Amino acid sequence: MVNGLQLLDLLRETENKMLHLHRAIDRVSSEPDFKESVSVLTVVVRDYQLQLDKMKQALGKIEIGANQTPPQAGHNTEIH
Repeated sequence: MVNGLQLLDLLRETENKMLHLHRAIDRVSSEPDFKESVSVLTVVVRDYQLQLDKMKQALGKIEIGANQTPPQAGHNTEIH
């Protein structure tokens, strides 16, 4: 099970990868020799976008601990 912070990290990592792929596509898209590479990169970007959409949906479903209260400062909860 992945928690919200881990999911957020995965989301950021995936968005960063997509940014690099978009830059690579932009650089090689005007080169006729790289037409096939551009097609492959475009498919990869679509796959990453699907992953991003799934992660965003999962993040939207996570409930932030409204029922959880943080421990109060100065209170010792240990039993002696």
